[in-house]
Amino acid sequence: MADLPSRDDILKFIADQPGKVGKREIARAFRVSASERIALKKLLREMTAEGLLEGARKSGMRVQGDLPNVCVIRVTGRDSENNLVARAVREGDVLDGEDAAEITIIEPGGRGRVNRSAQLVSPGDTALARLARLAKNRYEARIIRKLGGSLGTVIGVIRHRPDGPWVVPVNRQERYEFRAREGAEGLEEDTLVKAEKISAGRTGTRSGVGSVKIIETFGSANAPHAYSIIAIAEQGLPTDFPDDVLTQADKADPNDIDANARTDLRDIAFVTIDPADARDHDDAVFAEPDPAPDNAGGHIVWVAIADVAVYVRPDSPMDKEARKRGNSVYMPDRVVPMLPERLSTDLCSLREHEERPCMAVRMRFDAYGKKLGHKFVRGTMRSAAKLSYQEAQRVFDSTPESLPEDAPGKALAENVLHPLWDAYQAMAQARETRAPLIIDKPERRIEMDDKGRITRIYVPARLEAHKLIEEMMIAANVCAAETLEQRQTPLLFRVHDAPPPDRVHALADFIRPLGARIDLGQPVVPALFNRLMVKAREGEHYPTISEAVLRTQSQAIYTPENIGHFGLNLGRYAHFTSPIRRYADLIVHRALIRALKLGNDGLTDSEIEKLPTVAEAVSVTERRAMIAERTAADRYLSAYMSDRIGDRFAGQISGVSRAGLFIKLNETGADGLVPISRLGAERFFVDDDKMSLVGGTTGTVFRIGQPVEVSLVEATPLQGGLLFSLEDYASFPSVKGRRVRRGPKTSRRPTGRKARPMGRRRTK
Repeated sequence: MADLPSRDDILKFIADQPGKVGKREIARAFRVSASERIALKKLLREMTAEGLLEGARKSGMRVQGDLPNVCVIRVTGRDSENNLVARAVREGDVLDGEDAAEITIIEPGGRGRVNRSAQLVSPGDTALARLARLAKNRYEARIIRKLGGSLGTVIGVIRHRPDGPWVVPVNRQERYEFRAREGAEGLEEDTLVKAEKISAGRTGTRSGVGSVKIIETFGSANAPHAYSIIAIAEQGLPTDFPDDVLTQADKADPNDIDANARTDLRDIAFVTIDPADARDHDDAVFAEPDPAPDNAGGHIVWVAIADVAVYVRPDSPMDKEARKRGNSVYMPDRVVPMLPERLSTDLCSLREHEERPCMAVRMRFDAYGKKLGHKFVRGTMRSAAKLSYQEAQRVFDSTPESLPEDAPGKALAENVLHPLWDAYQAMAQARETRAPLIIDKPERRIEMDDKGRITRIYVPARLEAHKLIEEMMIAANVCAAETLEQRQTPLLFRVHDAPPPDRVHALADFIRPLGARIDLGQPVVPALFNRLMVKAREGEHYPTISEAVLRTQSQAIYTPENIGHFGLNLGRYAHFTSPIRRYADLIVHRALIRALKLGNDGLTDSEIEKLPTVAEAVSVTERRAMIAERTAADRYLSAYMSDRIGDRFAGQISGVSRAGLFIKLNETGADGLVPISRLGAERFFVDDDKMSLVGGTTGTVFRIGQPVEVSLVEATPLQGGLLFSLEDYASFPSVKGRRVRRGPKTSRRPTGRKARPMGRRRTK
């Protein structure tokens, strides 16, 4: 007679099933005899009473906290891959917070009948959805029907046709055009508009899916900088500041600040080191040898940050607007700032030779970069010099005598910049010991002229000057988190969870055929991935493995609860150094003011109560900004590439899905698609475990990270799309000696399931 399964065995079994599980399925899985089923029933009742399980007998059980197969969801936005994402709704409230389930909506497409309701959901909508559990707190959703509310909005371009004006969407996720029923009178061809969907109709290329009412216009789609305007409109980014916010900014007066209540730091030769085109300067640094006899070879490092809190008071008009925006958004041709320009580029910018209020931290390090202590002050400082990264690096690489007389920073080389370099060298040693996660993902820069045309695309050199500022900012951020924890003052932590076990196991499975391995018996720490990257660096599969490691990681967020920062390998971390452009940093400044009694403008009790909500909001606005920045760059790049139809390019596979292969070009960093229809007549399967697209007949394998050569077939700048065809198809490896079996449908995300088939739907 078989023994009863343990509580852990039962929980694991239920968690591994796609839906609810009944007593009969549990008994069958663990071969529980008929005589033991009464005991099993009692055990399940006990687990339900203990809160380990939930669900009725007839409908089956699930692990406590899991979502039902069918539930109400609220669409909250789009993720970094432009998939619609949602949260569950219970008793009218959206379930949010750190432990809330992550729900990705499967948008209609592929074979079979299209669900019209599914096609019309957009951020802010509520819908009834059928869920499929992928992993703990991760689900796929298929929309059953939309529940109330409007039909959503669409950003598009006016097209005049014989049967009247139409709106052609600029978002690639919108698959149909709309008839403009209202508000299009007098609008010219190619006018950018925001339209509200007012009815749904039949499918078709010209018949559309319904009609819309024009509610806002943005000028011509052919105007300079139109692609940034589209990204701003799509994400709903606020651009113009309300009158009361501008009035408050105009009234801000540095003379109202009590200098006597501040520490005078004006004799310290702080310098700002930023990109050459930076307009706001929110951090400055200084270093000198520690004179203390008990710290031979040690260093004193100062980091001064613009004191935004002195101008932006809690619940003031500027504060409410900054909280709504969450952060500044940086596009190729513009910045959408969090604060009015009067503050962001003037009063709160640490301008050269001008006095500015600041929050500063003085840190002591030993000769090996270990921090011995720190102290925060609220002060007044004056920047001694404004340097670009390139200018600072030139000084670091030279002796004072070898620099030309007119070289920026020459006067400060010996007493300011070289001591900064010495302090950084010690801090770099400590960083090596700490072993944070190595991320090798070059960041492209796009330069444009005043007509909105790209003049240059490049990957800037990663200088030691960049790393110096980065390391000193990280140290200051750690000090802020440590101080607030010690003072038991609530704050917003910047947290980064370790990758979940299922992703680590999927990574191990993925890299094994590439001749690489990861020791699953070792603790999951950054060094585990770093060792893998170092070993792979000289091999042909390094781009593939590097991309896979990056995709394995979790996403960093803000939260009042500390779980540490996995990527930086730090036990506590907060954002303190950029309050001009991040609202989370302003919250941390106010928390320090409260904890250290540095003024009457610190974090209020009301703000503390709202911290969970603020954390969720700024995490969402951060993702929104990332999407806007990426989609704007995609459109400008598509326009830049539009006169190179037919040219061949080297690149690598950056993603696989039912639509085909996503390609990133080496030359420009531009992203595009090789549609599934251009990969031959066979059916293909997405193997999520191996991050691959596999031919069902030939076994041809397309893996993320594989180098490819493609030809450009089409460029659609308004949508930010590039369409490629694959060259040298026959050179790709295949799964030898077997055909890939049909498996259950899954998402594009790693889920631990098997391969799934897809049709050859044309994607354009």
